[in-house]
Parts: sequence; structure tokens; C-alpha cells
Amino acid sequence: MIIAELLAEDSLQLRLHTPSSQVRLSRAISWCAPTEIMDPTPFLSANVLLLTNGIGLNVEDDRTWAAYVERLVRAEVAAIAFGTGTAHRLIPAGLVRAATAQDVPLLEIPQAVPFLQVHRHVTNVLQAEQYTSTAKSWELAQACAALSSSGAGLGAILAAAAAAAQAEVAVFDTAGSVIAKFPEASTWTRKDLQQAAEGSHDSVVPLPMGSGDPFELVVRNSRADYPVTTLLGPAASIIAVQLKTAFQADSQRQQELEKLLDDASDWGSVALEEFTRTLASTGLDASAQTFVLTVSIDHANLSSAWRIRLMLQAMFTEVRLLVREGILFAFVQKPTAELAGRNDDVAAMLLGRFARQMPRQPIVLKGPCNSGDELRLGVYQAREMLRSVRQPTVAPELSIGALIASTATHGARAAAMRLLAPVIAYDEAHAGHLMPTLESYVEHDCQPSRACASLFIHRNTLSQRIAKLEGLLRLKLNTLEGQAACLMALRIIAE
Repeated sequence: MIIAELLAEDSLQLRLHTPSSQVRLSRAISWCAPTEIMDPTPFLSANVLLLTNGIGLNVEDDRTWAAYVERLVRAEVAAIAFGTGTAHRLIPAGLVRAATAQDVPLLEIPQAVPFLQVHRHVTNVLQAEQYTSTAKSWELAQACAALSSSGAGLGAILAAAAAAAQAEVAVFDTAGSVIAKFPEASTWTRKDLQQAAEGSHDSVVPLPMGSGDPFELVVRNSRADYPVTTLLGPAASIIAVQLKTAFQADSQRQQELEKLLDDASDWGSVALEEFTRTLASTGLDASAQTFVLTVSIDHANLSSAWRIRLMLQAMFTEVRLLVREGILFAFVQKPTAELAGRNDDVAAMLLGRFARQMPRQPIVLKGPCNSGDELRLGVYQAREMLRSVRQPTVAPELSIGALIASTATHGARAAAMRLLAPVIAYDEAHAGHLMPTLESYVEHDCQPSRACASLFIHRNTLSQRIAKLEGLLRLKLNTLEGQAACLMALRIIAE
């Protein structure tokens, strides 16, 4: 109920004595407070309608009236309803001037209208609104529960909440970062959470997580006819359940995922058949197309892990996640109806979403992988590539590093050591720098200028060392075959 609606009630015969704006008259009334004391503020709360006959307010000084209204402004009263005919034949002029100066609506209750009638009317309207609001809130909660039980993601539930509140909504974590929002195009900052906590936004609804991960639903620019805390309270429980489900989905089969990562890089001891069995033990289908993601995670961007988790669960029916050594590994299969039948475009769509929502987050996407063998290479490639990216990136179809790692048998390692042994022996005997020179030369794509800059040496010095290396290795380092042989040997012994 707002002040303008109270004024429009014909049975109360109220009259406005201040030039209050439409905005001020649109302020909601929370309850009625009959009082006759000079300072009722200890007993008031925000948006109260103060009812008084002015029995204890027989004053003539405008300064006293100004101080009285100023105290009510600090208590954030919605309006003053002053009854005439009991202690005052007319509303005191000083009160009118003070209320006008401080923009507090001043309403006159005529002698013919009992105070109790005004109080009863406001109470009845507020109770009816509360009942309607509660009914609407449970209708929303039922709709959200139906969405959740049908497999809808958090985004769909937030969309329903936003539609009911006619507002923008976002879920913030304890660090003040947004992990989910609706509409997706809306922009939120930590300042929004701060303003909400200070009461500058429409509302903050705590999410009952029952764990050490507190989250809050923040509502902005609501146009609803009801208090959003009441409207969204029951739905907040459904949103909390969705977040808990997302977290628990991560926790399933963690030991199997740990073993999968260990087996993926152990080509020497783990055969493909064993790797495939480990993959099946995680609940994933070894014959289905699989996408692999690696994401750099630290304490500064923990919210990104939640956002990625929710995004993937909204797009795929099978999601497995594991955090190890600061890297979030994600294995996803079976796109939802939104992506079904578009496997050729899934990688591009995923990359597009990550680029829009987390443009500076190191993410590597690999896939689709159509077999256990491809997946094994994809895991290695996505993990290694993550070291050098600064934004969402799709891994190429093949990398030399993954290929070398997968083929580096004991024989290959022995051959690599024999190739490099003369260089290692020369450095040990002469305190030389041939091995670091070879590593830098190969690392910088065999470009002399870049290698010299990295080693802080003259180009002539590099030429002399290259000539010495070619003699010891019995390879030409200006040929692709010689360069590839050294690259593979260095990568193999580094594994």
C-alpha cells in the first residue's frame, strides 16, 4: 500500500496539506503507529504511517515543529496523518511549513473520521497484500521446484524469479563476485552488492545453503507490487538447492577422476584398455563424444569455478569436475536439447560464452574427442596449453607435445638420452653452455635473434655454439629434420 492509494480512499476523507511529489506519494506504508509524544522515534521503523492528534504537541515555535519533523525524517516515516478536532481545530501552520520544507507528506484526518477507522483500513490492506504476496511467493516456489525437477538449470530458475519480481537478479558469493545472473546481458559489480547491503537496492535475499559457502540473491530495479523479500523467500530455497546440487555433482566419483588424470599421462604403464575402464568408472560413456576443459583457478577467481560449473551443467547432461593443483578439469558429454545435434558447433558456442562472460580467464577447450585415445591426448594437451594462454582458447587438433608424450616409450627415452649425451658430457667437461643454448634455440623456434636475446649473447657466439652442437649431435640444425629431432629429444627427457 502506498500513500497515494490511502489518499484515494473516499471513506477516509483524507486531505493532503503538503506539495508532495508523485515519487514521495508512491512510498510504501509498512504499518501504522498511533502516538502523541514529542519524540516517538525510538518506537518507529522505516515507512511507518504516523497517526497523531497532536495532544502533546501544543507548541507555537516553528523551530520546535522543524525539530519534530526532522526526527521523523531520520526515522524514515512514510507520512504524518494528523487528526483535527480533538486537540487542534486546524493542523498547526508550523507543522505544515516543517513538513513541506522536509518533504514529508502531511495528511489531515477530519474529526468525522475516527483514528481507529484509518488504522483498521491500513492494517486490513496490508494484511491482504501480505496474504497475496505470500500466495504469489509459493506459486513462484512451486514453479521453480517444477523447473528443478524437470532438469532445468539455475539460469531457468533465475529467469522465473526475475519475471516474478519484474527485476534483474544475480547470485553473489561471499567474496562479492557474481556467479549467476539474469538477464545474462546485465552488468553487476561488487558495488551492487554493497549498495544492496546498505539498502540502496531493492533487496538482498540470503540463500539457505547450510554450508560454509554463503550466497545471496540480489534484486535490482524491481517493479513488483509486493516486497521482493517475501516474494522470493521460498524460491531462494530452490535456488540454494540448485547450487548445492551443482556442488555435490562435483564431489561425485572424485577418486575415479583423480585416477583418470593420473592414467592419462602415464603412457608407459597404463594401456589404452585400462584408461578406458577408468573413464567408464567415472560414469562417463567411453564411446560418446567428450569435451575437455582446463581452467586456471586460484583464490582470486574462485567465483569463476562456480560460474563455469553452472554454465556446463546447463549445457550438458553429464558433467564431471575436479580441481587439482590450481587447475579445474572438466569432462562433459551429452549436450542438452539446446545443443543436441550440433556437435560441430558446440566448441564454438562454448568458446563464445566463455569469451563473453570471462574474457580474461585462462581456459583451454579441447574436443569433441571421439574415443578414449583422443580423450587421453586431449587431457594432456589441454593441461599443457593452459600454461601459455590468457583467455578462453580452443586447443588445436594435434600438438607435438601430446604426440611426443604418448609415444615416449622406454626405447624412445634411451634414444633421446644417447642423442644428447655428447652435449651433456661436453658441458660437464668444459663448463660450457651448449645444452642451455640448444634448449633456448629450440624453444624460440630456431630463430637466432630471439635465442640471442634470451641468452644475452652475440649472434657470432650463437653461431659458434650451433656449429659445435651440430658436430656433437651429428645433425644439421638449419634443417627441419634436425630441429624436430632435437625438439622431440628435449621434450622426451623433460617428461
